Amino acid sequence: MAVSQKQIAERVGVSIALVSRVLSGKARAVGIADATIAKVMQAAEDMGYVPSAAALTLKGKSSNTIGVVVYDFKDPFFAAMIEDLQSQAHSNGYSLVLTGFQQRVPTAADLAPLLKHAIDGLIILGSEDHSGWLNQFTDIPIVRIGHGQDDDRSVQMSIDEDDAAEQLLRYVSSKGLSKLAFIHEKFAAHRMRFQALEKLAGAYGCSIRRVLSDGWAFEAGRKETEAILASNGIEGILCATDKIAMGALHAMHDAESLLPVIGFDDIPAAAQFLPPLTTMRQPYAVIAEKAFEAVIESASKGIVLFKGELMVRKSA
Repeated sequence: MAVSQKQIAERVGVSIALVSRVLSGKARAVGIADATIAKVMQAAEDMGYVPSAAALTLKGKSSNTIGVVVYDFKDPFFAAMIEDLQSQAHSNGYSLVLTGFQQRVPTAADLAPLLKHAIDGLIILGSEDHSGWLNQFTDIPIVRIGHGQDDDRSVQMSIDEDDAAEQLLRYVSSKGLSKLAFIHEKFAAHRMRFQALEKLAGAYGCSIRRVLSDGWAFEAGRKETEAILASNGIEGILCATDKIAMGALHAMHDAESLLPVIGFDDIPAAAQFLPPLTTMRQPYAVIAEKAFEAVIESASKGIVLFKGELMVRKSA
């Protein structure tokens, strides 16, 4: 339970107003003795007193609190990123206020914690087509880990989709695979991933069938792979995420098929899956470090791209 100024006053045997003046740095200006100031400060330290973020903000001080908005708590990519952001917060003396959206659409209740805690900056985990809700946060720095639109005033940090597509296509063509399917969900990042692959496919002698699923993650991969296997003609499957790829591998197992499957993200479970998943690794720790650095340094709007790394395992 948080320690109040009233509790400090009761321990020292002084008024709450005196404690307030001491903790706000105004004690000497009103003639409070140094010995009394020392007693109050020592009691506050011993009791673990922490001033509220709102009070600090009213005094024009930083609250050392960063808001983190997560578009999908079920996405393991975001879970891994939250872990790295928490490490950055600890290293830099900050706290995180975490909130998320139902179906990726913000409500007043979702945004309330960010407004309540007087955050110094905002980190968004996820891509989107529309970001009008950010108009409520015009006076703080914003960093998006993901893709945004041109009118998105955040610093956008994401994997270099073109470079990732080139690595993937170079690899599948080296394996003699040319007829591919790409399974994805209806998210902005997934569309961009396909567009990058489609743009470069011809240069590597590949054709890519776009498979937009109305399923979610694992179920999308399983369902669409069953249909792909029934239709024949596909030599390998690329997936927008590792969870989709894991669903695809389950369908392969059930059908006793051995088509190559490649995922995207390299979530922690990817290397532990059977078979271990070949996937495009996103540099979680580096992105988290640069995102945190950008938000506490109030970096200007822009786009920062990071190179991925193809992790070759047994699935392809």
